Amino acid sequence: MASSTTPRALDQLVRDGLSSLVFAFGYQTGIVDAFINVRQPCTAEELSQKAGKKLRYIQEWLGCLVAAGIVTINEEGKYSLPFETNQLKLWGHISTVIPILSQIFPQLQNAVSHEGPEGFWYSEPFLSWINTSHSQEDLDQWSKQFLAPVLKLKPGCKFTILDFGCGYGRHTRAMAKQYPDSKIYAFDMDQVSISYANKVLSKDGPKNIEYLCKRGGQLPDDWSEKFDFIIINDVLHDSFEVDAILEEIKRVIKPDGFAVAFDPAVSSYHRNLINDKEAQLHLPFSLFTCLPTSSINSSKEGLGIGWGYERRKQKIEDHGFRVVQVGDKDIDTIQEGIVFQKL
Repeated sequence: MASSTTPRALDQLVRDGLSSLVFAFGYQTGIVDAFINVRQPCTAEELSQKAGKKLRYIQEWLGCLVAAGIVTINEEGKYSLPFETNQLKLWGHISTVIPILSQIFPQLQNAVSHEGPEGFWYSEPFLSWINTSHSQEDLDQWSKQFLAPVLKLKPGCKFTILDFGCGYGRHTRAMAKQYPDSKIYAFDMDQVSISYANKVLSKDGPKNIEYLCKRGGQLPDDWSEKFDFIIINDVLHDSFEVDAILEEIKRVIKPDGFAVAFDPAVSSYHRNLINDKEAQLHLPFSLFTCLPTSSINSSKEGLGIGWGYERRKQKIEDHGFRVVQVGDKDIDTIQEGIVFQKL
């Protein structure tokens, strides 16, 4: 087991954070896109013209990222951004969450105090950011890598599927296109998200989806033993009613059906988090969004991403489910998905 005895330098941690904010600004304002499209290496003047931004601000932005080692400069004083386009777009978008999370500071400060509320709901800017976090290509790849192996656990291609906590419905629409013979019910407790999903669906969406606004612990009575597959994507660690959700899943899934819960692949135990890149990426999101959301109901312990794989798996098993291995990883290996069925 790894040991945490030598901490990182705090000064470099803060410098990296400031550099991330500068990079995020460049991505959000189109400077990074201009850098991608301009012929490199380029001058500051060429980048300024391509980006349509004032030269002096471009020079200062370049200076920040040269100092950070992200932008390189050659002997002629020309600049390059030496990363693959897909990486720039991926991490560029992720970096733009930093100012969004910063806006949550006052709510979080209030929630952590003993006199404050137990938690709070997602902010609309954060939900909008989540909705734009993945391209259609990303969603298709996710479905092929994580979802398709699960849906092969039953023969055929005509299923009744429940997308449990669908948000804005982007994963639902991707799934519906890949499984056109299946009927997909998708719900979320957030009315704004469902309204958006229905608006998109009414334009040119797949015809095999039905969106509903429901709470996960209060599903319709006539759904008992209705579903072949239940997809629970980034839901359990955010929920303030996990026990009620798992009981409802047990009720509405068919006896030979399968459920799969996708959550960040983070351990429940801090000793396992040392130098873990998944934890470094996901746990800050949890502090600002997932943990407060899962703490809204004061009668329940807040979960968040720090709840972790091991405790999440144990909770599922405690509700009378059997965890099923899919793929090469055994069920005790920390991973994104937990596939399970009724005992």
